[in-house]
Amino acid sequence: RVRCFLLCLRRKLSPFISRMWTWWVSRSSRAQKTFGTVPVAELEKADIQGYLTAAVAEGLSSESVRDLRVRLRGLLSLAADWGWISPAANPAAGRFRLPARAPVRERRYPTPEEFRKLVEALPQPYKAIVALAGLSGLRRGELAALRWNDIGPDSVRVDESVYRGVLGSPKTPRSRRTVKIPTKAVELLEAWRSQSKFTEPEDFVFAIRTNTPIDLNRALERLIKPLAEKRGLPRFSYHDFRHAYTTWGRKAGVAAEVMRDLVGHTSVTMTQDVYSHMDDDDGEAVAMIGRYVWPESRPEAA
Repeated sequence: RVRCFLLCLRRKLSPFISRMWTWWVSRSSRAQKTFGTVPVAELEKADIQGYLTAAVAEGLSSESVRDLRVRLRGLLSLAADWGWISPAANPAAGRFRLPARAPVRERRYPTPEEFRKLVEALPQPYKAIVALAGLSGLRRGELAALRWNDIGPDSVRVDESVYRGVLGSPKTPRSRRTVKIPTKAVELLEAWRSQSKFTEPEDFVFAIRTNTPIDLNRALERLIKPLAEKRGLPRFSYHDFRHAYTTWGRKAGVAAEVMRDLVGHTSVTMTQDVYSHMDDDDGEAVAMIGRYVWPESRPEAA
C-alpha cells in the first residue's frame, strides 16, 4: 500500500525526498483518503487527477501543481524500479488536466545599493543573515543549518541543510562545498557572534531563543520584507539574494564556471566531487564580488 511505500522511501531514500513526498500527500485530507490505504499497484490515473484537482481547490498555485505532478511521476517511477508497479503503468505519467500557467512576473533582484540599504537597516541577526545570503549565494536551508564550526576566517562550509525544520544533507552532492566570503560578510558574522547566546562550535549560527535552526521563512515574512517595504525597497526573497549574487558576480567579471562552483550548481556532464573547495582564483572572484557590492569594504593599500 502507499503507506508502506512511504515507509520504504524513508528507509531507502534521502530524508529530503521522503519528507517532500510526505508533505505533498498531506496537502489535503482528500489526498490522504485517495492515497493512504490504496495499494500502489492499484493507483490509477483518475486518482492522480483527483489529487491534483484537490490541490488546486486548496489554493496551490498552478506552477506548484505542475511541479507536484512531475514529482509524483518521479517517485512512482521508483515504485516501478522496485517492482511495485509495471514500468509501463506509472499512473502519474501522460497528460492531465492542469490549471493554466499564471503570468510570470519579471523578477526584480536587488541592486548593490538596495542590498546595502537593506542590510544597514536590519537589526542582528537579520543583518548578518541577509548579508551572508547576498554575499555567499547560499540557499535558505544552507543558511539556517550553519554552525559556528562551519565558519572559517574567510569562508563558510556547507555540509548540512534544513527543510521544514528538519536537518538533512544539502540539495545535491555538489552543494556540499566550502565558499569563500567577502570581508563585509565576515565582519557582520563576527558582530552577530558577539551578541549571540549560542557561540559554541556545534551551536547554530542563527539560533535565537533555542539552539535550533532559525525559521528563515518566518523571519523573512515577519521582519525582513516589512522593513524593506518601510524603506521603500521591494520585498526581496532569499532566492532573489542568491540570484543577485550570481548576477553581481558576472557583472564583476567572474567567469561563469567559477560562479557555478561558488553557488553549488551541478551538471550531469561533470564528475561530482564530494566537496568543492575554493582555490585561489575563486578567492579572488569572491573579493571581486565584495568590492562590486560593498565598495567601501575594499582593503586599504599597504
